[in-house]
Amino acid sequence: MIALADVEQPLALFAEGMNGAHLHIKPGDPLRVGPSDVLQTGSALHLPEAIDAAEPGIYRALALQQIARREFGGIGFSLRTAYARLPTLDRLPKPQALARPSDRWLFYHHFPNPHLAAELFEAFERVRIDAAMCRAYPGIRPHLAACQRHWQRSELAPGPAARSLLRFQLGEPAADAMSQVLHPLAQGLLAPSADIYDAAAATQNALVLLVAEPGGALEDPPALEATAAEWAEREARLKDWEEELRQADGHLLAAEMLESEQLEAARTEGSGGEVREEQLDIKRIRAERDQLARRIGLERSAVRDALGDGNAGARSYRYDEWDFHRRGYRRNWCRLFEQPLSPGDDADVDAIRQAINAWHRQARQLLEQIKPQGYCRRWGLPDGDEIDLNAVVAARQDLRAGRSPSERLYSRREKTHRDVCAALLLDLSASTDDPLEADTPAPPPDSNGHSAPPTPNLRDPFDDAGTLWSGGGESPAPPKRRIIDVQKEAAAILAAALERLGDSYGIYGFSGYGRDCVEFYVAKDLRQTLNARTLAAIAAMQPKRSTRMGPAIRHAVRKLANSGNALKVLLVISDGFPQDCDYGPVRGDREYGLHDTAKALAEAASKGIETFCVTVDRSGHDYLKRMCPQARYAVIEELEDLPQALTKVYAALTG
Repeated sequence: MIALADVEQPLALFAEGMNGAHLHIKPGDPLRVGPSDVLQTGSALHLPEAIDAAEPGIYRALALQQIARREFGGIGFSLRTAYARLPTLDRLPKPQALARPSDRWLFYHHFPNPHLAAELFEAFERVRIDAAMCRAYPGIRPHLAACQRHWQRSELAPGPAARSLLRFQLGEPAADAMSQVLHPLAQGLLAPSADIYDAAAATQNALVLLVAEPGGALEDPPALEATAAEWAEREARLKDWEEELRQADGHLLAAEMLESEQLEAARTEGSGGEVREEQLDIKRIRAERDQLARRIGLERSAVRDALGDGNAGARSYRYDEWDFHRRGYRRNWCRLFEQPLSPGDDADVDAIRQAINAWHRQARQLLEQIKPQGYCRRWGLPDGDEIDLNAVVAARQDLRAGRSPSERLYSRREKTHRDVCAALLLDLSASTDDPLEADTPAPPPDSNGHSAPPTPNLRDPFDDAGTLWSGGGESPAPPKRRIIDVQKEAAAILAAALERLGDSYGIYGFSGYGRDCVEFYVAKDLRQTLNARTLAAIAAMQPKRSTRMGPAIRHAVRKLANSGNALKVLLVISDGFPQDCDYGPVRGDREYGLHDTAKALAEAASKGIETFCVTVDRSGHDYLKRMCPQARYAVIEELEDLPQALTKVYAALTG
């Protein structure tokens, strides 16, 4: 027995190398995943959770089969081309179309038994794709043969037609009537010139020859649901429609320009600005363009819902989870999606800039008092703690050459720079949408303790409201501030101070719903600089769903551990205890989440990472003292004190 979790990491690297882009490895339902149903959908590979076999290469063959679908033309079946290549198909009764069906679905329903048509078409396509795959990647042959033997003897094997073609691929003789019909048809699909329409022709010919076979046709076949292949084809069809939309936009722009020129010419000639209808039909062009845009929008939504591709552009990771009931880890239990935050048009960047202008001087003054922690060896000094051998060799050469040697023959290890990396992890759960008790925040004090705003320093690009952080004037504060607003402002204030200090840092948010969809949002990664775009990304942070802290902490620790810095710090900012719909065997089991989060923090400490949890939940003492190490948490009772508290915590951890 081979579990997907045991081979997932090397399999993901293999798939990314073959595909040229990251693919999510997702467990599929073993009752549905087989040679005829395994198919790449969106940016994911769907593979069985476990395989009852001893050959790990079976997973590699299954993954490559899905990748090869796109590489060798397995996606993009067009009924119009099928009619041209198969003249007899066009003479068959046309099926009753559903709302926006795929061309593949329509092809199946040209026949009395669409289920058998689908089984045959997928099996013939597998023969063609596997042959092309073996020609391009000869090293996959033994793994593919093991995969075919496994599915042949498996209880989850496909229907009789697909099993017959599996025997053909394994080189077994045609022992029954169905095989005697299908094997000669499959032989033509081994040619390098074979394409998806040759598989369609083989399907049509097979259905004609098998019509007299027992069970070959159904008297009342049930409705055939759309398969993953059909949704993938509809996804590919979207690209063609989008190209048509771009062309329609160009035609509309040209028509509008022509209309403008004609109107101007008509006014000049004194005809009252009238344009003849036959010269230009702007309304028709605009209506056709708008109709196409609406169709694309509806189709895109349907495809994303069907393929579950809401995490497009994200990378996925699997993490263990600590089950304190079992006193052990659940291996690869959670899937985390990391994706960059895209600044939206409605992101309130002005509020972030105003908060930085108001608070950053205090944060900067406090952090600048921290002494450097990094060491650097300086060479060529007149005195030091070690001899500079290179300088000694150069001095001896000078003596032999008759020149006066240098007296700077020593080196010294000095504290000259900081070597700190920090990660700010913000809770983006739905509860952060709650408003503050006070609508109007108290104005922050200046460095002297006065409530008036600080005097602008024209030499400081982080200080003046009219410089880097201004954005064209102040905007009125929203009527109600939320918890998430204060969290974002506190993170941005600390970020501005850390930019001045020179420390490496990242700003992230986390949420999600369920163990298979933990969301990790990147507003600013460790090596990125703070600029207008990252400020907009911070402003784009919004309340999402649940609070599964364990995987988010483990992923942030992974980033810090790979940073290479000497001192690594993780700050977790939350408004409540960890919870999720399936965080534990029973919904609402608070103990499970607390223990898993405590374990994740302990794992971070074992890797040399300094952790600190800050909560704005006034009842946070009840669970933080059990979840965090001693003196490694703080409860902020007044939300407006969060920026100052974060700065003090950071200074204490890194000073």
